[in-house]
Amino acid sequence: MRTVAVVGASLAGLSAARSLRRRGYDGRLVVVGDEPHRPYDRPPLSKEFLAGTLGEADLALERDDEELHAEWLLGTRATGLDRTVRAVRLADGREVRADGVVIATGAAARTLPGAEGLAGVHTLRTLDDARALREDLA
Repeated sequence: MRTVAVVGASLAGLSAARSLRRRGYDGRLVVVGDEPHRPYDRPPLSKEFLAGTLGEADLALERDDEELHAEWLLGTRATGLDRTVRAVRLADGREVRADGVVIATGAAARTLPGAEGLAGVHTLRTLDDARALREDLA
């Protein structure tokens, strides 16, 4: 059976998985993401989510009627690509052998030098970051 690995489990990764299925790909589809959450909308994290007008369920990007038949490997970071055996290496020691790989990793938040570990200083990029900030603000 053919396998495609999508590295990145946010909007770009979800879009790639949707596109593959829409174009008729019917093989094994593995989506790898370093966060433990399924894809969610990030812009409302700094607005409606912090204000409490949107809940976590409202952030979900997958539709209720959507079934991608994908295997989700969440909470583990992809650390490398072994082209000789055609495998994506994961931080937890596993590897995903694949006939094709889509890299849809997005961006990382930039931090201020010297701010690490300071009380009251937050980076807002992920759902977990928003949760921590909201708790601190409360």
